[in-house]
Amino acid sequence: MSVENNSLRTIDGLNTLFCDVINVVESIEIDGDNGNANQLLTSDGTRTLWADLSSLLQPLSVSSPISYNAGTEYDGSVARTIQIVDGAIQNVKLEYSTISGVSLGSNLYNLNVSSPLSFSGSPPNNYDGSQTKTIQISNGAISNLKLENSTISGVSLGDDLNTLTLTSPLSFTSGTEYDGSASRTIQITNIPNSALQNSTISGVILGGTLNSLYLGNGLYGVNGGGTPTIYYDGSEFVGVSVLTKGGGGISNGATGIFLTNTSTTLGGTTLTLGGTNNNLDMANNNIQSADLLDGSNKLTNERLSYEDTGVGVERWLYTLHAGDWRPNDDSTYYNIHIEDDTLSLMGRAKIATTSLEAVAILNIPHGWSLGKIFIDCRDSVGATITRTYYLYKMYNWGGTGGTYLGSFSTNTETSISVSYGTGSSQYSLLIKMMLTATTDNLGGGYITLTPP
Repeated sequence: MSVENNSLRTIDGLNTLFCDVINVVESIEIDGDNGNANQLLTSDGTRTLWADLSSLLQPLSVSSPISYNAGTEYDGSVARTIQIVDGAIQNVKLEYSTISGVSLGSNLYNLNVSSPLSFSGSPPNNYDGSQTKTIQISNGAISNLKLENSTISGVSLGDDLNTLTLTSPLSFTSGTEYDGSASRTIQITNIPNSALQNSTISGVILGGTLNSLYLGNGLYGVNGGGTPTIYYDGSEFVGVSVLTKGGGGISNGATGIFLTNTSTTLGGTTLTLGGTNNNLDMANNNIQSADLLDGSNKLTNERLSYEDTGVGVERWLYTLHAGDWRPNDDSTYYNIHIEDDTLSLMGRAKIATTSLEAVAILNIPHGWSLGKIFIDCRDSVGATITRTYYLYKMYNWGGTGGTYLGSFSTNTETSISVSYGTGSSQYSLLIKMMLTATTDNLGGGYITLTPP
């Protein structure tokens, strides 16, 4: 049955009601009781009543060292906080309550030291963990008896070493002996021939005079005093001269060997030497077709250098450095800079964006031809790394475009197999380096060249 729309909302004279839904709009009364706030419907097995939750719970109490912040138990009716009061946990509550056999709260047994060890600071001269102490050894406190070894060369520490004396030709620069108590320097003075393993030169005892070397026909000598002589025994300077014919020849005086003729003609060019001029006078003509590329010649060029290792490697090197690199035009971030903070990578070029490539343009000397190329590149800790670069022959003037000469890898000396031809002011060599990280550190390198 339904009384949902019945304005009286009452059902009378029923002991049991069977229905599908009871919609209670306001409250449920139990024996005329609506219950109190936060109460629950409970049953004692016979009757249904309103009751508080706390009446259904058994009190929860705690024992030391645990306690409530208020009251002695908890039944849900009032908020409680479980706590452990400072100092409430007794040693017996702990599984382990000792350190080195000493109960917590007591002092550790004393640590004492004997000489030469001592504790710094105020007494007592021991340590039990109750205050800070420092173990020290005072200056001069360690006696020789405390040392496993207390001698140097059999002499006790604190004593002087046994005396070292010298015999001629050895002597001290000051004093006559050495026992370690003062600095000494050993010197050698006036070594007699008898003290030498070998005391002759060409069979002549040191201090003697060499046998005379006589000058033959066509030669004459002048000693340091200007006196003519015909022999040399090493005892004084003797200049050797060549007897001349017709007023000319070679002379060796106090200042060296010189031509006694003042000038001569070589291939139509007048050469003035010796007596009247110190310079080579080519009579205002140019030196042409001369071989000036020998390694002993002093060619000055900031790029070109001659390398002779002495083991069969002789070659000309054209040098490039980190300052030759410029940013390419593939992006708007033209940021390339030189490292100066890390000593091991000092002076190397670095890019500030990974999309940047580094480009160098080099002028090969006129008439010279390319051989091999080497470029150095390293990572952030200075280890060599492999990066790819490309070579092109490009116009300086008189044309456009370029000739591709191949790809190469850093830190490897590689032959340039595609012909560049010979150097000319019309062309330059372009190197395009493919850097891939801002930690790439690009140095310089070299190109081997063959002269005309």
